[in-house]
Amino acid sequence: MLSLDHLGLVGASIVPLRQSWVDRGFCVTEPEALMALDPRTGQRVPLGQQSCHIIFERGYIELTAVDPPVTPEHHLYPWIYPWIRDTPTHADAALAIIAIGAEDIDGVHARLAAAGLPVGTLAQASRPIHYGVRRGAALFRWFMLGAASTPESLVCFVRNERPELIFQPEVQQHPNGARALESVILCSNEPEAIAARYAGYADTAVVDVAPGLVRCALDGGVVWVGTAAALEVHFGEAIEHSPGDAPRAVGFGVTPDRIYWVSKGNGR
Repeated sequence: MLSLDHLGLVGASIVPLRQSWVDRGFCVTEPEALMALDPRTGQRVPLGQQSCHIIFERGYIELTAVDPPVTPEHHLYPWIYPWIRDTPTHADAALAIIAIGAEDIDGVHARLAAAGLPVGTLAQASRPIHYGVRRGAALFRWFMLGAASTPESLVCFVRNERPELIFQPEVQQHPNGARALESVILCSNEPEAIAARYAGYADTAVVDVAPGLVRCALDGGVVWVGTAAALEVHFGEAIEHSPGDAPRAVGFGVTPDRIYWVSKGNGR
């Protein structure tokens, strides 16, 4: 079973990025350093990122700022550079991470590898939890797909090993009424091909919604893919996307029925 686990919005500075989503009516946790776990020593190693989170009853949004300079070795580099170098304001963000939750992370990794997809190595990540009544270190097992195969964002699969630390009621009360991460919205000149890829991850079907607009359902959450024209007709928002532009993630939906646009311009 696969679900929409979380989305990652990446910006140049964590404080204004966090404030911009507080201003939208979300409860946002305080920033923490994101760490990797060294597989040889078990030691926590900084990833050069500061993150804070918008936690829902199902799923969450991760707000991340990457420490400069952003080098090609950084796992987010293909999706945020040179955008993050040239970002107009520190509150801007790119929807640069789509994380798909997988309970059987080893089985999903093996299945996608057997299908010939460019899967990365299974890794561990950790971050301290300083909110709510339960404290400790959140722990995740995850892997990502190769950048060349997922131009719209970093697409990864993750198993949350300690969900009780992430999902705490103290941070799930949002002034705007948001309750669950419902969908991610992608803009592409070839929506059927992009949606078919996501359907293949989850062994589900692509559903035609309207000309130029398709969707595929995960066990939890929905992936929408449409041309700029189709997204404007269906959602009522103009998206800049030229014929030669690569696919990109542009927004997300929450319940109750609300869409939040992260990037409507054709820069990241």
